[in-house]
Amino acid sequence: MIGSAPISFTNSDGAQKFVPLSALQLNGSILELKTAWASAFDPAEKTTLLALATARAAAGELNPPPVPPPRPAISLSAKHAGPEGNGIVVTTTVEAGAPLVAKLSLKAVQTNVYPGLATAKAAALAIGVDSPTGTAGDPLKGTGVAVVKQSSINAATDLPKVVAPTVVPAAGLDVKSADDSKVLFTLLPAAGYTVTGGLSAAVALDPSGTTFTVTVVYDSSKETGTNTKVTLQTLDQLPAQVAYLVKAEAPQSGAALPPLGSTTTTLTGGAPGLTANGLLYTS
Repeated sequence: MIGSAPISFTNSDGAQKFVPLSALQLNGSILELKTAWASAFDPAEKTTLLALATARAAAGELNPPPVPPPRPAISLSAKHAGPEGNGIVVTTTVEAGAPLVAKLSLKAVQTNVYPGLATAKAAALAIGVDSPTGTAGDPLKGTGVAVVKQSSINAATDLPKVVAPTVVPAAGLDVKSADDSKVLFTLLPAAGYTVTGGLSAAVALDPSGTTFTVTVVYDSSKETGTNTKVTLQTLDQLPAQVAYLVKAEAPQSGAALPPLGSTTTTLTGGAPGLTANGLLYTS
């Protein structure tokens, strides 16, 4: 506890007792003696001491010590620049152990939703393509985890067939017209993706009935391979399925251990040419 002076009182034998405020602690809202000091006083003295301390606390003369603010523990950033990085959510699970050797496991999920699309070209403009033509008005290179295959864009204005969440294979996922007569566009995994099951896409018609929405999700936990655990000393050795989306490193103040258990962090700040980022804190 913090205050201007120690607590003093006279016991039943007439002896003056002085107790430093450091001997007191709060248990919830109740003042009590710390274990190391409990044996220094008999029951009557404890009663007197705690009564005095409680009265001083009620008068505002004693206060709990300030709680230090949480400090940055681990810095997270998207592997690729672009607004799609704002859809990345990282779950970090910390196991018990000394700070430098405690095990951490990370899961990264990126969800990107492209609503209000009227045509295949509109989808390509929103999502981006694998090989842009460079012509003004044509789709730009995609920065998400899936892109539209430039050569697949159909000029037709048909609405697509609904597609339930489906794994996107290396060869691409064809999005067809409602009558299955034509491929409107093909979704491809972004460059650098090894295609092991964690990337999926879905197509749904919007309530208006005149547009559609494409949702693309990458989930590192659905990839094949072991989700290898790391420590504060091996943050640069994230498993490939996590490192595909994010990197982890020490912040400027130095790496520290986040709280035990699982912490979820959503990356923000992603924009054309800028990577999304986030921080894990010590508490």
